[in-house]
Amino acid sequence: MKTSLLLLVDGNALVHRAFHALPPLTVPRTGQMVNAVYGFASMLLKVLSELRPTHCAVAFDKGRSFRHGLFEQYKVQRKKAPEELSSQFPLVHQVVEAFGMPAFEVEGFEADDVLGTLSRQASEQGVDVVILTGDADAMQLVSPLVKVMVPGRSFGDTVVYDVSRVQERYGVGPEQVTDLKGLMGDPSDNIPGIPGVGEKTAARLVQEFGSVEGLYQRVDGVSPARLQQLLKEHEAEARHSKELVTIARDVPVQLDLHACGAGAYDRDRLLELFRELGFVSLLPRLSQAFARRPEARTAPVPAGEHHTVRTTEGMERLLARLSEANELAIEVVGTEASAMSAGVVGIGLCPSHGESYYLPVGHAGLEQQLPLRQALEGLRRVLEDGRMAKVGYDIKYTALVLARHGLELRNLSFDTMVAAHLMGEKSLGLKALAFSKLGVELTPLSELLGKGAKAVSPGALAVEQASECVCTSVELTLRLREALEAELRREELGRLFSEVEMPLVPVLLHMERSGVALDTGLLWEMSRAMGEDLKRLEEEAYRNVGHVFNLNSSQQLSRVLYEELRLPRSRRTKGGYSTEAAVLEELRGMHPVVDNILEYRQLAKLKSTYLDALPALVNPETGRLHTSFNQTGTTTGRLSSSDPNLQNIPVRGELGRRIRHAFVAPEGKNLLAGDYSQIDLRVLAHLSQDPALMGAFQHDEDIHAATASLVFGVPMGEVTPDMRRVAKTVNFGVVYGMSEYGLEQATDLTREQAAEFIKAYFEKYPRVREYLESTKGHAAGKGYVQTLLGRRRYIPEVNSPNRQVKEAAMRMAINMPVQGTSADIIKVAMVELYRRMQLRGLESRMVLQVHDELIFEVPQDEMEEVKSLVLEVMPRALQLSVPLKVDVKVGRNWGVME
Repeated sequence: MKTSLLLLVDGNALVHRAFHALPPLTVPRTGQMVNAVYGFASMLLKVLSELRPTHCAVAFDKGRSFRHGLFEQYKVQRKKAPEELSSQFPLVHQVVEAFGMPAFEVEGFEADDVLGTLSRQASEQGVDVVILTGDADAMQLVSPLVKVMVPGRSFGDTVVYDVSRVQERYGVGPEQVTDLKGLMGDPSDNIPGIPGVGEKTAARLVQEFGSVEGLYQRVDGVSPARLQQLLKEHEAEARHSKELVTIARDVPVQLDLHACGAGAYDRDRLLELFRELGFVSLLPRLSQAFARRPEARTAPVPAGEHHTVRTTEGMERLLARLSEANELAIEVVGTEASAMSAGVVGIGLCPSHGESYYLPVGHAGLEQQLPLRQALEGLRRVLEDGRMAKVGYDIKYTALVLARHGLELRNLSFDTMVAAHLMGEKSLGLKALAFSKLGVELTPLSELLGKGAKAVSPGALAVEQASECVCTSVELTLRLREALEAELRREELGRLFSEVEMPLVPVLLHMERSGVALDTGLLWEMSRAMGEDLKRLEEEAYRNVGHVFNLNSSQQLSRVLYEELRLPRSRRTKGGYSTEAAVLEELRGMHPVVDNILEYRQLAKLKSTYLDALPALVNPETGRLHTSFNQTGTTTGRLSSSDPNLQNIPVRGELGRRIRHAFVAPEGKNLLAGDYSQIDLRVLAHLSQDPALMGAFQHDEDIHAATASLVFGVPMGEVTPDMRRVAKTVNFGVVYGMSEYGLEQATDLTREQAAEFIKAYFEKYPRVREYLESTKGHAAGKGYVQTLLGRRRYIPEVNSPNRQVKEAAMRMAINMPVQGTSADIIKVAMVELYRRMQLRGLESRMVLQVHDELIFEVPQDEMEEVKSLVLEVMPRALQLSVPLKVDVKVGRNWGVME
C-alpha cells in the first residue's frame, strides 16, 4: 500500500517568487499580467509529476499578521505589492480551485503559520509532508516526516531540504533555525536580531549553547568580550526576534485528509482557464501531473470516421466522395521541414466534418500503401480543380511540396495559421489554435516524432499512429476555418485576409520555388580573403595586448580588457565583466585592441552567416538558393525570410554590397529591382495629413533637406550635409517614437540640442505630433492600433502600470500603423504584379522581397515590359494623399543595379 504524502503549498511565497523570477507575460488582447500565475501553475505541475502526492493543500496569507501587533516595524520596509502582482492573486485562486486543492486562509496569520499547523497535524497522523515554498523560514518545520522544497536559482528547478540538508546548509538543526534567526535577524522581514552578529557567528553560538535561552543562561561564558557585551545589550531584541521568526503551529485550522485528496481536479475548468490565460505550453504536462487518476482521461478529439486509404479500391471510393465536396482541408506530411527538399510520407484530406482520410505513400517498411505517383495522379483532378476551395494549416508548405512533385494545388482559399496571425494570436501552432479556439487538446505529429537523439522521421511512424493524428489535424483545420472566418468578419478583417493575405500565398510559393541564382565561386573567394583579414586582425590584437589569447572567449577577453588593460568595467556577468558589442562600442578609442575586436567580430559574423553558409544552402536539385517567406513572422505585417534570412544582409557598407554581388541573374537575363522610396515617411504624411510634410512629397523635394530647412530655418540651398543627416535621423526616428536620448545617441547633438531639435520639428510639423498623440489615445482606449487596410496589432501593454512596459508599448503603437501600412502596400503590389505577369505569360519571375524592394529575374526581351509594369503597379498599390515613388534599377547582380 502506498504511503500517504501530503503536499502543502505556500501560495503567497510561491507567487511572489514566480513574479520576480519570470519575465513579463500577458494575456493576449486584455494585457493582464500572468507571469506569476503561469509560474505558480507550472511549478505545481512539476511537483505533482515528480512527487505523486496522495493529498494536497494550499495556504495563503490573510490580513495583517499577529506579528504586526508584536512589532510595529515588522516588514515595514516592504513596499506595497505592485498592481501587476496583486491583480494575479484572484487568478491564482482560480487555478488552485481548478486543481482541486483546498485553500486555507486564517485571519491574522501568514501562510507559513497555516502550513506549520497543518504539517504538525499531518505528522501526528504519521503522514509524510512536503512543503513547497519560497520562504526559508519554513526550514524550522523540517522533521523526519516533513521536508521543505524550494525553487532553485532557476525558478523551474527545486531543492529539497530534509534534516541533514538543513544541518548542512545552516550549521544547526531545523529545531534551532529560530534561534539562529533570532540572533542574526532577518532583513527581509525587518527583524533586527543582534547588530553585528551574522550567520556564521549565530551558528557558532547556537551550536555551543543550544538555543537563545541556553545562550543567555551562560552568556558570561561567551568570548570575545566585545561579542559578550553585544549579546547582553541586545538580549531583549534577540528573544523578541526569535518570537517573531517562530512559525505558529496552533492556528485554528483543522486538517481533513479526505478533503485534501489529490486527483479531484476539474479538468474542464482547468482547460478553460488555461485557454483564457494562453497557457498552451502547460497542456502536455497535465497528463503527467494527473496520470493514473480517474479524472485524467484521454484528450477530447472530434468525433468522426478516420479512414486509412491503402488500396486502389479505397482510392476510387475516396475520389468518388471528393467529387461531391465543395471544399477540402488538406495536409501533406513531409519527410522534413524544408518544403524545397521534402519527400511525401502521407496526405491527409477532410471534405467535411465527421470524415477524414489518410493516404500513406512513404512509410518505411509498409507493404500495403499507395505509390506516390498513383496517389497524386488520382488526386490531380480534385486538387487542381480551381472551383473547390482548399483549406490548410500552413497551406504554403503543403502546396509547395505537391508542386515539386508535379501537382498544382489550386484555389488556396483559407490558411488557418495566416488567419490566426491576422487576428493577433501569439501562439500559432495548430495545437495552440485547436485549444484556444475549439477547446480541443491535440497531439500534433511533431510530438509523436520526439526530439533530439530519440527523434524519428515521419516515415518511421506506424501508419495507424500517423493516420489518427493527421486525420484529426485536417478535421480540426476545417473546424478552425469556420471559427476564424467568423472572427475575421466580426473584426472587419475579412477583406484584408481574402484580398491580400490569401492571394499572397501562391505568390510567395512561386518565389520560394523559383529561388535566386548565386555566384558561389565569388562567395568562396570572398570567404578566403576575409579569412586572411581575420588572421591579420587576430595577430594585430595579440601585438596590441602583448600576448596570444582567444578572441572568441568572453572570459579571456574580459580578463584582458578589465584586469590587464584596466579599461572601465561594465556590468558583471557569470564569466566576468560584459564584452558584448554595446559595451565595447563605449570603449572604442580607449585602446587599439577594442577596435580590433569589433572589426574582427563584424567580419567573423559576415563570413559565417553569409560567405560560408549561403553556398552550402544551394539546393542540389535546382542549383539555386531558396529562402522561405513568412507571413506570420512579424507583428507589423511585414514579410520575414528564413533559412536563410536574406533580409539581414547589411544594407550599408562595402561588405554588404559585395555580398549582394553574389546574387546574380543567369545568362541572358538581368535582375530588376523596384524600390519604394521613403515609403514609411510618405505613409506618415498621409496618416498625419500634415501640410508641410505632404507638400514636400507632392513637390518631389528632398524630404530630409526640406525638414532641415524648416527646422534649422535656412534656405534649402544652405542646408549642410550635417543638417540633413540630423533631419534624416529624426524623420525616420519619429516613426519609432524617438526620444531626446535616442537622437543624442544617434547624432553628435547634446541632450539639450536634441530636445530643442525635436521641439522645433513638431512646431514645423504640428499635425505629425497630433497624429502621434491620437494614435496613443486610440491604443490606450481600444487596446490595439491598425493600418489603413485595417490590419491590427493588439498592444494591451499600453495600459500597463509599469512605466517601462507602457513606454515600450507606446513606441510600438506609434510605429505599427506606419510600418504595417507600408507592408500592406508592398503586399498589394506583389499580388497584382504576380497576377499580371501570369496573365501575360511572362517568363520573368519575382524572386526576392527585401524591406521595401521587389527583385525580379527578367529575360532581356521582357525588360521594358516588366519595367513599365513595375512603374505602373507599385506606385498605385494604394491611393495616398502623396505620391508613392518607386525607383527602378537593373543589373547583372544585386550589388551593381543602377
